[in-house]
Amino acid sequence: MPRQLRGSRASINDYQLTIASAVEEQTATTNEMSRNVAEASTGSGEIATNISGVAAAADATTLALAKTRGAIDDLARMATDLRGAVAGFTS
Repeated sequence: MPRQLRGSRASINDYQLTIASAVEEQTATTNEMSRNVAEASTGSGEIATNISGVAAAADATTLALAKTRGAIDDLARMATDLRGAVAGFTS
């Protein structure tokens, strides 16, 4: 094999190794990016679930406050009635 052909063959082999290395690096980078996107997607799902939980808790708190307000109103009416009844005995 002529010397020039051997040199060209060696250069081609070097180029192939360089290209293969670059492709391997790019594949690793792409895989890492895919993993990061998957993690971000999972995190977004968890955030949405947490927000739904907070909204449900807020709704439950609003309902409890409405019931408490009703109980306070009932207690105020009873206190007024009791004052009236006591006033009837003391006058």
